[in-house]
Amino acid sequence: MKTVALVSGGKDSCYNMVLCQQYGHEVVALANLLPEAQETDDLDSYMYQTVGHQVIAAYAECMGLPLYRRRITGHSADQRLVYEDTQGDEVEDLAALLAYVRQQHPEVTAVASGAIASDYQRTRVERVCARLGLVSLAYLWHQPQAVLLRRMIDSNIDAILVKIAAAGLTPRKHLGARLASLPAQLHALRRLYGSNVCGEGGEYESLTLDCPLFTRGRIVLDSWQAVTVSEDSMAPVALLHPTAFHVEPKQPPAETGSPAAEAHAAAGAAGAEVIEVPPDWWPPAAQQAGEAVGGAAAGAAEAALDVQLSTVHGRQYCSLTASVAAAPAGASLDLTSAAGTAAALSAALRRISDALPSLGLDWPSSLFVHLYVPSMAQFGAANAAYAAFLPAINPPSRATVELGANAELALVVEVLFARQPEGRRVLHVQSISEWAPSCIGPYSQATRHRGLALFAGQIALDPPTMGILGGGIDVQCMRCLLSCQRVAVAVRTDLPQSLLWCTVYCSDAAGPAGRQRVAAHLTAFLQGELDTSLLEQQQQQQPPIGGAGQQPGGGSSTSSSSEDAEEDEQAASDDEQSEEDLELDVYLQPPAMRRHWQPLLTFVTVPELPRGVLVEIQPAACVVDESLDYSSSSSSSSDEEESPEARATARRSRREAAAAARPAGSSMPGWIGQLRQSSSGSSSQLWSPGRLCKVHASASQAAAATDWRQAVQAAAAELAAGVVAAELEAADVAACKVYCLASLLASQDGPTAAELREAVAAALPGVRPAVVPVTAVGSSAGADAAIQLEVLALRS
Repeated sequence: MKTVALVSGGKDSCYNMVLCQQYGHEVVALANLLPEAQETDDLDSYMYQTVGHQVIAAYAECMGLPLYRRRITGHSADQRLVYEDTQGDEVEDLAALLAYVRQQHPEVTAVASGAIASDYQRTRVERVCARLGLVSLAYLWHQPQAVLLRRMIDSNIDAILVKIAAAGLTPRKHLGARLASLPAQLHALRRLYGSNVCGEGGEYESLTLDCPLFTRGRIVLDSWQAVTVSEDSMAPVALLHPTAFHVEPKQPPAETGSPAAEAHAAAGAAGAEVIEVPPDWWPPAAQQAGEAVGGAAAGAAEAALDVQLSTVHGRQYCSLTASVAAAPAGASLDLTSAAGTAAALSAALRRISDALPSLGLDWPSSLFVHLYVPSMAQFGAANAAYAAFLPAINPPSRATVELGANAELALVVEVLFARQPEGRRVLHVQSISEWAPSCIGPYSQATRHRGLALFAGQIALDPPTMGILGGGIDVQCMRCLLSCQRVAVAVRTDLPQSLLWCTVYCSDAAGPAGRQRVAAHLTAFLQGELDTSLLEQQQQQQPPIGGAGQQPGGGSSTSSSSEDAEEDEQAASDDEQSEEDLELDVYLQPPAMRRHWQPLLTFVTVPELPRGVLVEIQPAACVVDESLDYSSSSSSSSDEEESPEARATARRSRREAAAAARPAGSSMPGWIGQLRQSSSGSSSQLWSPGRLCKVHASASQAAAATDWRQAVQAAAAELAAGVVAAELEAADVAACKVYCLASLLASQDGPTAAELREAVAAALPGVRPAVVPVTAVGSSAGADAAIQLEVLALRS
């Protein structure tokens, strides 16, 4: 992709440019934001590094690219984690800058930025990209800082420290010091104080003087002044103010004076323009999103469709399912075409949207969407229709598969809502990175709500390229599981130890043997024994990313004296300079958890999965968070009238009672610690008394062939019994689903979707489930059931 690179001068933005190039993108322009007042060094900004901004203009000359700059006129008006467009906010300066660049370079489709761990910065860049129709490239996102630091240095990123603000860093020794000389000291400071070796906690800021993309010159800092901001004895704050610098030309690709050298110089001079965006320039108003897809013609097509709405009215959670009937023979609209798929999905989502106000719900309270489409070949058309209804900010998670071919249903959309969305959190990383696959569309990697984490369906996307991995179902399954775990850690859980249930979708092409392979890998994953050697071999076939171990070179030293150099060398020796601290950063470490239950599994085979993959994995897990504070959640208003000693005694009693209620081997807090399970030949159940219940019950193919009504009624009765056993009621049911073999649904001797719904409603009053035709289904890899019923009951 043609890319504009956001450059602050720091090592991170420059190294991200290097990775963009190595992953096949072309940086065609640079963009930078600087303080409104030229004399200001360090702007009080949550978003932007401005120390050293006086030098950034030289980047255009060093790279032979145009540099667009805009002065920051806004401030941090919206300081929430997830940004919403706010007039006067400093993010709007970024939006104006990038809009101007795109106006000058319509070929630009991506934006590169150097975010590593700051959700605050990442979400704002992503919001601007979404508004402008650009893709965010952030290859450093959630990479281990120790590894990143080494990769930067090995890739010849020549940077100096221009601001220090951490214990152990002093102006005399470290301001102006080269990054390549500091790894041992930075690792020692991490061990001593828990600081970040890449400066993610504000410990230091850097200025890049040379890097592999500076093909035309390197920056030489001739003189600078040290400015003390705070003389704190433990962690002084100081910055470097450049007073003189120049660009030292690099050797052109031919001898000086030759035609090739002159052409090289002329091209660089032509491209190395610095353009300041006028402060009063603002982009035109953006087009409004959410318009009906296809206009009047699409509206007429929707009106001709038969859409049935079924609901599960839980007290605290509920689900709505819109089912579009298959088009009758001879119908003018082919629902497997792009126009037909878009019309069917729009009709289904519109039906759900129309029902929300009367239920006191809205889309921002949605937690998860199951999307079953008539043809995966029209995935793009489905996404466009989907984006017209779902919120762009904080969207729910989603899984999308192709519906099993049948004569009754063409498309099914099932949406889970929380009646009390307080505590709803989403992980929506839209940037392409090396971390996990991005979610550029209106769906999130995971949605958290009151101790539950619902994960989007993961397929075998290679995160940095967003291409599908080859190598067969083994490699694809490994990639899915690793991506799931990275998402899990980001939402503060450990999937092998917190998995509650998981739906494994396999395509028809995977076959029974493929399901068995996936089951084996999933078992190994849960036991912490997943062998990823095949995946590693597949990745090794790709060009290596990062440095090749070369030592950094070039540039001029800025050390203040030989005495300081000797002190630094001695400090490095004292702190075992050859040994790096490779312990993962805190935000990359999974929390300590220990599972005492076996997760419920559902294996579903469907005709096709997104992008032709063989497997898609969709987990649900528990999260240890504030909602599990058993003592506070169980307290009453009368506690306020009691003495502190009495309140402490009551809390201790509640904790002891909760511990006594845990099954053997459980050490988890709250309702998680009380999880229990049971199973029989045709059903399995996972529950926590009075809080959560997940029940699976199936009808075998033999039983369904003999009397499907009796088989379904028996399975539905098992669902109802499971809910009661968990000390819950039908009014606590949040979602219910019936998987039915597509070959059985609406066949001559088989049930209709309406009959399946009625059978469940007879056992669970008020519960009308989603009916999903599939190729095969079961609670094991054998997937030998004819019909499988699943119910989820929740009480917060």
